[in-house]
Amino acid sequence: MVECETIHVLLIEDDFASAEIVKGLVGEESRTFKLEWLSHLQAGLDRLAGGGIDLVLLDFGLPDSEGLETFQRTHEHSPGVAIIPLTATGDEALALRAIQLGAQDYLFKGSINRQLLVRSMRYAVERKRGEEALRRAHDELEQRVKERTAELSAANDLLTEQIVERRRAEEELRRLSHRLVEVQEIERRNIARELHDEVGQVLTGLKLVIEMATRLPVEQVNDQCQKAQLLVNELMGRVRDLSLDLRPAMLDDLGLLHALLWHLERYSSQTGVRVTLAHTGVENQRLKSEIETAAYRIVQEALTNVARHAGVDEVKVNVSADAENLFVQVTDQGRGFDPQGALSAGESSGLAGMRERAQLLGGKLIINSAAGEGTSVNALLPLEE
Repeated sequence: MVECETIHVLLIEDDFASAEIVKGLVGEESRTFKLEWLSHLQAGLDRLAGGGIDLVLLDFGLPDSEGLETFQRTHEHSPGVAIIPLTATGDEALALRAIQLGAQDYLFKGSINRQLLVRSMRYAVERKRGEEALRRAHDELEQRVKERTAELSAANDLLTEQIVERRRAEEELRRLSHRLVEVQEIERRNIARELHDEVGQVLTGLKLVIEMATRLPVEQVNDQCQKAQLLVNELMGRVRDLSLDLRPAMLDDLGLLHALLWHLERYSSQTGVRVTLAHTGVENQRLKSEIETAAYRIVQEALTNVARHAGVDEVKVNVSADAENLFVQVTDQGRGFDPQGALSAGESSGLAGMRERAQLLGGKLIINSAAGEGTSVNALLPLEE
C-alpha cells in the first residue's frame, strides 16, 4: 500500500462515547485515514452503496440490527469492503464467528488504543485487498479454464465430425470404386455383345460369300465379289458406329459443343425426337477433357432415357458456362418418374452413372421429376478443382 494513500473508513456505531473515542484516535492519523460516522445500519448500507469506502468499523449492537446479523448484512451488501467488528466484553465468540464468515479482524471497545487501531485498520485493508486480488485471479483462471475447455470441446467436436466425414468419404470412395469396376464390366459386356452379334454376323456372312466364290464358275465370281463388298461396307459402318458410341473423335478434336451438335443430329435421326439446343459460353473455348467428357455423357444418358421412357417427340438441352462452372440441363415434358425411388432401388444404372460423373468432378446432379410432370436433369460441374 502506498504511504500517502488515504483510507476511507466508515464507523457504524450508535454509542456516542465509543464513537468519539474512535474518532479521536483516527483523527491523530488524519493524513492516512478519513473517517465518516453513522449510527444506524441502514444508513451505513446506503453510504456503502455510494462507493468509496475501504473499511467499515462495525458495532454489533445497533438500533436497527443486532448481533451476528449486523455483520452478515453488511458483508453481503459490500463483500469487497474490509470489515472490523467492534465488540463489547464477552462477545469474543461472536467476533470469532464473524472472522470465520469473512471479517478481517475484530477489536474490543474497552481496550482500543491508537497503535492497535491503526495497525488493525491497515492490516484489514491490506488483507481484504489481497483477498480480492486472489479472488479476481481465481475468477480469471476459472474463466480461462472454461474458455479453454470450450475450445477443446469445440476442437473435439470438429475432430469427431472430421472423422465421421472421412469415414463417409472412404465409404463413398469404396462405393464409387465398386461402381467403376461394375460399369467397366458392363461396357465390356456390351462391346462383346456388339462384336459378337453385329460384327461377328457380318464377318460370318462375308466368310460364306468368299468360300462360295471359290466354288463358283469364273463368270459368277463377280456377283459374289459385289456381295462381299456390300458386306465389307456394312461391317465398316457398324465398326464406325461402335467406335462413335464408345467415344466420338470430335469430342477430343473439336470440343464439347461440336460433339453435342453431331450427337443431337444423330440422335434425332435415330429416334425421331426433336432436340432444341441452347448454349452460352462454350462456343469458342475448350474445357478440361474430363469436364467435356462428363458433360457429353450426362447429355447422352439423359437423352437415351428420354427416348426410352419419356414418350415425347421433343426435348430441350441447355449448356452454359461462366468463369467457375459448367451447367448442363436436359428437360422434357414426358411421363416423369420418382428419381429417389429409382436411385434407392438401384433400378437405373444410368442415373447413378450421371450422378457419379458429377460427384467425381466435385459437382452435383439434381433430377427434378414426378409422375406426369416431366423430367429435368441438371448437372453443375466446377471448372476449377
